[in-house]
Amino acid sequence: MSRDGKTAVRLMRPGVVVLVLAGRYAGRKAIVIKSYDEGSGDKPYGHALVVGIDRYPRRILKRMGKKRMESRCKIKPFVKVVNYNHLMPTRHSVNIVFDTKVINKNALGDKSLRKKAKLEAKLKLQQRYKSNENPWFFHKLRF
Repeated sequence: MSRDGKTAVRLMRPGVVVLVLAGRYAGRKAIVIKSYDEGSGDKPYGHALVVGIDRYPRRILKRMGKKRMESRCKIKPFVKVVNYNHLMPTRHSVNIVFDTKVINKNALGDKSLRKKAKLEAKLKLQQRYKSNENPWFFHKLRF
């Protein structure tokens, strides 16, 4: 509830960083792309479309060659629809603008569209990583 006690505060806004709590990607950081608070036809519960990092970039040192640095900077993303019960919102947000025509719920059903969505996510995440904005997002969560 908000301070006036009348309206609910939306925690799962687009751009909010969340932690995935259950399943294959448990412990991974993700960004909310679109939230469905009331649910939708196929999923009658609150859920969100998220883009997250499956394989984080590895540490690089000055003495490493350019080729080795490039391979260690690669990011493997995931695109998934997750139940709100399996997400923990954080106070952080990231302002990466993903193309919602490519990354959407319909893309997850078709294999070729899912591949394009992952590629779009990978390009945007690697671009943000190389610009050195939000460096905390690209570090593995230790727990």
